[in-house]
Amino acid sequence: MDGSAMRQFEELVSQHQRELINFHYRFVGNRSDAEDLAQETFIRAYLKFGTLKEPAKFKGWLMSIARNLVIDFFRKNRERNMSLDDPALEHVAQVADVGFQDRAVDAQVARELERCIDQLVREDRAIIKLLYYEGFSYQEIGELLHMNQNTLKSRLHRARKVLLTAIRGSASLRDTVLEYSHGTE
Repeated sequence: MDGSAMRQFEELVSQHQRELINFHYRFVGNRSDAEDLAQETFIRAYLKFGTLKEPAKFKGWLMSIARNLVIDFFRKNRERNMSLDDPALEHVAQVADVGFQDRAVDAQVARELERCIDQLVREDRAIIKLLYYEGFSYQEIGELLHMNQNTLKSRLHRARKVLLTAIRGSASLRDTVLEYSHGTE
């Protein structure tokens, strides 16, 4: 790696270091392990940095490496289970930075969606959050939760039905879903 690429990589590391440590911490629940995993993520990224074709996609590429390391971590440490009540699984998707009124509405919708998700049983809540908020694949979720694909798909199907019923029962979310479904027809 030449000096310019090295400086660019160092800038990216300092830009994403805290976020990456927090990402790992949300899963492993231990600061030391999270820092080790973040360091390993950056080492792997450094070794493969020359293969990154679109530098604008660095964050997604880096998080993909991080996600794979979390899966490997739990594979190697089968006696450790990911905490299904972990704060990482409890966060709500970030809302767009628009006007104050829009942010307030988005925050209200996010809180209401979180309330609906909280109606799910613990394991189903984890599946929904890993899939939709963290972007994990079915295979990755199955590995993290020690669940085969058929069980995962069955639980996901049931969770979606319960969640849809809860959303339809919420006036603010029902209106949002109706707006969206009419806008996409």
